[in-house]
Amino acid sequence: MAKHQSKQSSQQQVSSTETKVAENSFQMQLQELLKQKKYRQALEEIKKNQRSHPDIEFTPKESEIWLLRGQQEFQKQDFKQAEKSFVRALEFGLVGEVHYWQARCLLELKQLDAALNLLRNAFEAGTLSKEYSICYLKLLLLKGDTARVEQLINEQSKRFSAAQLHWVRGVLALKNGQPETALTSFQKIKRAITDGDLPIAWIVYTQQVSGNWDAAANILGLKSSGLMLYGKPKYLEHPILERLAIFQHGKTGQQLLQSRNLQKTGDKITQEALTALQMLQLIDQGDRHEAAHLLLKIERRSTRFPELESLRPLLFTLAGQQALNEGQLNCAELFWQLLLTEQPFNPQLAINLLEVLDANDSDEERPRLLTRLLKWLDQEAKQKPQEWPSQRLKPTLAHLHCWMADAYMAIDRERAALGALQQAERIYPTSPELLGRKGLFAAMEENYSEAIALLTQALESGCRYDPVYSILMRCYEEVGDKQARNETRRKFGKHFGDLSIETEVERLPWVDALSTLSYPFFSRLVQTGDKKDPAILACQIFVNAVQSPPNSGGRVSLHQKAAVEAWDTLLQKLPGEEQISVLQAIALSIHLFAKREKGIAALTNQYVQKLFNLSTEHLEARVAHLVVLAVKEGSPQKLEVPLRTYLDTMPQPGNALANIQLQVRRFGQIATLIPALEEALGREPQNPLLLLARATTYHVDRPNYEQLKQQGFELARRLQDAKALQAFREEQAFLSAQETTSIMPDPEKFDNLDMSNIDELLERMLQKLFGSKMPKAEFERMLPELKQMMLNSMPDFSDEDDEDEEEADLDLIFRNLSSKKRKGRRKGGF
Repeated sequence: MAKHQSKQSSQQQVSSTETKVAENSFQMQLQELLKQKKYRQALEEIKKNQRSHPDIEFTPKESEIWLLRGQQEFQKQDFKQAEKSFVRALEFGLVGEVHYWQARCLLELKQLDAALNLLRNAFEAGTLSKEYSICYLKLLLLKGDTARVEQLINEQSKRFSAAQLHWVRGVLALKNGQPETALTSFQKIKRAITDGDLPIAWIVYTQQVSGNWDAAANILGLKSSGLMLYGKPKYLEHPILERLAIFQHGKTGQQLLQSRNLQKTGDKITQEALTALQMLQLIDQGDRHEAAHLLLKIERRSTRFPELESLRPLLFTLAGQQALNEGQLNCAELFWQLLLTEQPFNPQLAINLLEVLDANDSDEERPRLLTRLLKWLDQEAKQKPQEWPSQRLKPTLAHLHCWMADAYMAIDRERAALGALQQAERIYPTSPELLGRKGLFAAMEENYSEAIALLTQALESGCRYDPVYSILMRCYEEVGDKQARNETRRKFGKHFGDLSIETEVERLPWVDALSTLSYPFFSRLVQTGDKKDPAILACQIFVNAVQSPPNSGGRVSLHQKAAVEAWDTLLQKLPGEEQISVLQAIALSIHLFAKREKGIAALTNQYVQKLFNLSTEHLEARVAHLVVLAVKEGSPQKLEVPLRTYLDTMPQPGNALANIQLQVRRFGQIATLIPALEEALGREPQNPLLLLARATTYHVDRPNYEQLKQQGFELARRLQDAKALQAFREEQAFLSAQETTSIMPDPEKFDNLDMSNIDELLERMLQKLFGSKMPKAEFERMLPELKQMMLNSMPDFSDEDDEDEEEADLDLIFRNLSSKKRKGRRKGGF
């Protein structure tokens, strides 16, 4: 027995010695792996050694190594794997710091609720140390649960450090709109309360919230001082401070620290920050063009300002539009070419760029871009056949091949152009665009009869390519057919900016402005109007004298004394005849847009009386006076005597009365002349002018309006009454202007356009434009496509012409195909 015990003791000593040797060897190996930050290998070695030596001891603990591994994975932004590592550390019994890191992973993975539950359980279980208890409060604040935060700091304040409590109270004060209280709390914090915190950043932010921009600027280093002449500003020391500096610069326009010494010694990071701030200032000032040039100076590979990458597409889009508006075609081409290179292919942007290339004479680039556009369309048609049925795809392809022919003609490649047209003919032989180009080739060969037939057929089918119309006019000149030329001008000239050979509709700018019946539109129109037009000047005086924004009724408060002085000065400089339109404009602008304040009625009557005083010498003043009275007075009886006095002196009283009503209708739905019109129609039931005038007393959506208008028009056409026909043209022009105004938002909405609200703005405009013209279900189905097309139509290059319904299908495919005019020189006959 003794011998057996001695042998067992000896074996235990040997085993213990072996274990000790293994521990020492493994500890050295483990320390070397940890020194090299090879945490995964370290954990594998632990597992391997524990199989052969289950009781082996080592430091640090396995849980701590899992924590180190998770932190390493977090730094590599492998948040999913890092979170798993932190879970393993928890399973091995580690608490406190590991809760903090796991919560950070969950936040990076957009799992706020999971992170909050993790820290809540640890806090309530007492395993979340005081150092990291603040993390629980931070997540509660992110969740918006300020009530629970206040409860915790009041009832369990001992579980938080003094610095943590100062920070929480500061944040709560900010949320409650008490920045001064918040500042007091933040100033008591001397060090970061969790990893990555920056106490000074909260002080800067609070100063900015308080409007103490100078104090914030001093901290950020946005103001020069003797200490800063040779150093770099404070805001460049930390990304959070950089963002605060950018925010302040954008809000205040405060000049950056750009001392001579800083310019000389500033490193690349400093210069990049200065460039970024300057770029944002230009954007804030509305100068996207120059801002885009500065963005090009910042390397895309730079990680200093990742937000700039998301800004890049929109900035280049708007910068291209601004450059185009400023006539800087090279810059517009540069920005949009970059966009098409860097971003997924945008067909609308490609079409807009084609316009720029054409105008910029970048003729070599056009075929290449059109090739990309054709490839895109081919892929889209294969991937989305339901969106590109044959009746849509074939006209579009043919149209693009016709554009390709235009591009080849511009670089004198006539054979290639003919090849493109042959391709279009194989796809869609009846394409209006194809017929137009074939007509152009016929005209080049001086085959005028064939050219006229093809070009006319193209126009009748909906082609709106400028050369098709202009060459057709030239062909008629060559064959000497003036009558056919004039008829073509009447029929198609409006689509190409060719003035009709019939009498043009006279458009008085001050009448157009007043007839909007909207003060925002009125003020915008007159402020940009002709300074030499006395009536426009009178309207500008009204706008300049306005003291308040429009109320809910669209009326404004007027500084009467200032307005009267300016109006009287204006009138003194004008002869009597030129005063008529001015007095009319003054009286109507006051009546339509001024609040009914003390003195306004007397002021209106003052200028109405001056208008009446002129009527003894000028017949036009009598008409203007009656127009103002009809708009101003609510009762027909008040108008009866002056109206009868005037009409009794006129050789055609019916026409004279109709003329007054047709002027009155510009300024609202007014009923004061209805009794007189009814009486006149009783005497002249076949007077087309009276029928039109009576129609205008109804709303345009009422059947009575359309019935009376159509009846009057048929009479005027049958009688060939030139004055009446002209009145009908003017009525139609007025309705078109009213419809345009009705769908447009107030100008101020464009001045302060927030891209986050653009979707709602477009939907309202489209509802006004199409909502009553198609079934509700069809409108809602097409709404996303319509909104996208309206968005894609930016930038615009010229005023769009109205198209007939049968022309709209192809135009809806690519908005620019039929409604844009080609600019720039033409080569090779096109």
